[in-house]
Amino acid sequence: MNKKLVGAAVVGAAILAVVVAQFWSGEAPAAAPPPSTTTAPSPSAQPSVAEYAFPDVADGRGWAIRIPVPAGWAVTRDKDRASYRSGNLLLETDKVPITQEDALSGLKAIAAKTHYDGSVVTPAEAGDIPDAAEWDYTYLRDGTPERVAVVGLGAGDSLVTIRFEAPPAEFDRNRGVLDAAMKVSAPG
Repeated sequence: MNKKLVGAAVVGAAILAVVVAQFWSGEAPAAAPPPSTTTAPSPSAQPSVAEYAFPDVADGRGWAIRIPVPAGWAVTRDKDRASYRSGNLLLETDKVPITQEDALSGLKAIAAKTHYDGSVVTPAEAGDIPDAAEWDYTYLRDGTPERVAVVGLGAGDSLVTIRFEAPPAEFDRNRGVLDAAMKVSAPG
């Protein structure tokens, strides 16, 4: 008899014996774990970009606000809002219409509606955007404090926001996420 054929028959019999033993014992083979939906950020990963286009400005030439965002973080999108999450860290970008003339007034109007104690809105520098403001506050989410910084960028009749949220103990340690996002560009 052919040696390869005999070897294949022995291996096949061994596999059959294992399957029958599992069936008899009532134990099912272990299932593979489900795939993870969240990936840890890689230190060497290049940031991606959230872009908000304004095609009807600059005499029809248009321009866009480009915000560097972390690569490798879990991303969810809903219309103009994008959320980037890694563990307890959250970075969101959004575009909302405003009636105020500048980002500082726009953020102050939003802050006045929320009534967070210790809420402060100040002018800020954000990349190539001359009209920017930052709003810092802390709030309770499910009884746990969360620290937030929101940067508003004036863009015509819109306010583009960059929001960074983390537990207070992690906020300062990870402030670089917001600082990187504030390296905004607005090529015209």
